[in-house]
Amino acid sequence: MENKSICITTDCACDLPEQLLKNNNIDIVYFYIQTDTGNFRDVDEMNSVNMFDYLQDEDKHVVTKAPSVADFEAFFSNKLKEYDEVIHIAISSKVSQCVKNSSKAAREMKEYGKRIHIVDSWHVSTGLGLLVLHATKLLRSNKEPEEIISDIKAMRNIVSTTFLVNSADYLYKNGKIGKNIRWFCNLFHIHPVLKMEKGFMKLKAIYVGSYEQCTADYIRKELKKSKRINTEKLFITHAACSVSDLSYIKQEIERYVKFDSVDVTKTSATVAGNCGPGTFGLAFQKKIMTSDL
Repeated sequence: MENKSICITTDCACDLPEQLLKNNNIDIVYFYIQTDTGNFRDVDEMNSVNMFDYLQDEDKHVVTKAPSVADFEAFFSNKLKEYDEVIHIAISSKVSQCVKNSSKAAREMKEYGKRIHIVDSWHVSTGLGLLVLHATKLLRSNKEPEEIISDIKAMRNIVSTTFLVNSADYLYKNGKIGKNIRWFCNLFHIHPVLKMEKGFMKLKAIYVGSYEQCTADYIRKELKKSKRINTEKLFITHAACSVSDLSYIKQEIERYVKFDSVDVTKTSATVAGNCGPGTFGLAFQKKIMTSDL
């Protein structure tokens, strides 16, 4: 019997570089950035740098919007013209409407929708990207959709996605913290660390001091249990970090873990809009499945 053709798709918030998406035949559906002047499609119509330039004016705001049900219907319909089944690995349902909208689109597509499988990644940015890349490896190994989905759901527990936030300003702009907390963080040079846990974005730690010192502390904390880390791949994902900052970040990482592959990627406007410039994150896979790592 001829094997079914399957494609892996995801959201632009996976923050995987274009060449990596192309090499692994991964298609993406786009978020929108709503500004005071209109809606723009993330990545190709507005990127994080454009958005930060726009937001230099304190009176201007942006809102990130997930693809609509209609967007997903059009996207999936197009993929099903070429493939028998679609596995869509989406940004965490706890931080976005993507799982909800894509699932509704599949339901509304009736019989065609039964060929679409939606997986809640529990992650954002390149944490999501790691799951997507792993799914393509399984696909190349001729795994069935059920096997791929089961493996990805298990892997969610051993992917580490964290971010060091440079400034509390964007957390305030997006309603995550109040005005007084923003003032307090900026006054005492407090840098929050955010992590993805079971799909939720939570505060993991706070570091106090200069950006450079907090960067070193964050990297040391994240990578100090090196024996528990799968060293195959690390993503350093950043929102408008300088060349010198990235050089320092890589230098600090090499003090603790020698990864086989280190990819530096830029965040989409969707992700960057919630954390602000100078934020960077580390995404890697752990070796063992324990909830307390």
